[in-house]
Amino acid sequence: MRNFWQCCGSSIGIAQGAGCGKYLAQWMVHGQAEINMREFDPRRFGAYADNEYTRAKSFDDYENMFATPLPGEERDAGRPNRTTPLYETLKARGAVHTEAFGWERPKWFSPDGRQEEPGFRRNNVFGIVAGECRAVREHVGVMDLSSFAKCDVSGPDAPALLDRITANRMPRGPGGLVLTHMLSADGMIEGEVTITHLADDRFFVLSGVATELEVLDKLVQSVRDGEDVTTANVTDDYGMLVVAGPKSRELLARLTDADLANDRFPWLTGQQIDIAGVPCRALRVNYVGELGWELHAPMAQLAKLYDAIWNAGGDFAIADFGAYAVNSLRMEKAYRGLGSELTNEITLIEADMARFVAFDKGDFIGKKATQSRQDSQLSTRLVYAEVDAGDSDILGGEPVFQGSDVVGVCTSGGYGHVVRKSLAFAYVDPQFSDPGTVLEVQILGERYPLRTLGEPAYDPQNTKMRG
Repeated sequence: MRNFWQCCGSSIGIAQGAGCGKYLAQWMVHGQAEINMREFDPRRFGAYADNEYTRAKSFDDYENMFATPLPGEERDAGRPNRTTPLYETLKARGAVHTEAFGWERPKWFSPDGRQEEPGFRRNNVFGIVAGECRAVREHVGVMDLSSFAKCDVSGPDAPALLDRITANRMPRGPGGLVLTHMLSADGMIEGEVTITHLADDRFFVLSGVATELEVLDKLVQSVRDGEDVTTANVTDDYGMLVVAGPKSRELLARLTDADLANDRFPWLTGQQIDIAGVPCRALRVNYVGELGWELHAPMAQLAKLYDAIWNAGGDFAIADFGAYAVNSLRMEKAYRGLGSELTNEITLIEADMARFVAFDKGDFIGKKATQSRQDSQLSTRLVYAEVDAGDSDILGGEPVFQGSDVVGVCTSGGYGHVVRKSLAFAYVDPQFSDPGTVLEVQILGERYPLRTLGEPAYDPQNTKMRG
């Protein structure tokens, strides 16, 4: 609904009401508050949050109001809610699930039935996650990531709409795929999407699980009077498997007549193909930095697709992997995360993502503000760094020091199991952002050296993904 506002979800509303009112008023008048309002945005819940789910979560929240949740701790109230046809199959294989926008998503796979011991330090699943990472880097891995938000956008004016609300250049023709960002009028990052040009005036728009309704709003509410655009939320209609690793092409070639050779199916392109008799929107892109595909298939046929891939993968040492491994692999590739490195409090310039802005294309929302920020003196800048950590890694929120001065804050991190480095992202004073700068980060009360890096720790030239 246009111009309908709601600020909700505070269990101590009388204490927070004044602040909520202030920032909601800013949002209404200026289109953006000066702080990140995601934790008060009703769109952080979807239709899955029905009465039963809300009741269960509310009771659990009240009972645990003064308890600090530990990293890795799972709360079972209201779960499972949104599941894919693979939920029970993966549980039988040892999948330990986490919750994301109501979805049950594999977090790691237990080979022996062990339970994770939550905490701020590396725990008893550290070695297991390392094995999942090595399987993807050395052989081939498969993961159910059906929780991605998915929209079909079509109509004669769809190209103009998408070009207007995103910062990067649109795909040049059918089969093209691009990573791009939705910005506010003042250039702040509101969303990150991949857009695949399916055919003629049809596009497939993908975004992170938690932004399903925000991206849908942006697509629907940005249509101008007289424009012919149809947007359909197809998140629940399509499941998605990530198949990635140096053996992924050989594996999938056994299941399809499509030509997967590099010159016929290059990186950052998409095609409609059949795999094991299942129609798939196959996109040659992934968040782990390896040769691989996202396979978007009808949800009802996801189990058939998974079984075929698993059965064919025996000769290639196939392995299941989960979200813990994804975080490790994406940190090795220096991939930013929406909600951590990319938020509506900064622009693509501070995030060192100017390469994703097509300043030479026509006007788009946030263009002038982003250009202005590019030409101004920044107050903060994102750095990618290696940490000489002990037995714990960056989670986000840790202060960064230069001597006795706090000069930045970490946004996310993790251990890169293949490169064997503890890695982090942090926003710091720009004078300390040059590669090779040595700072300190405080983790659990102790300080450790943090060295800024000028390129990803793994495959900086993208030879693996292009191969």
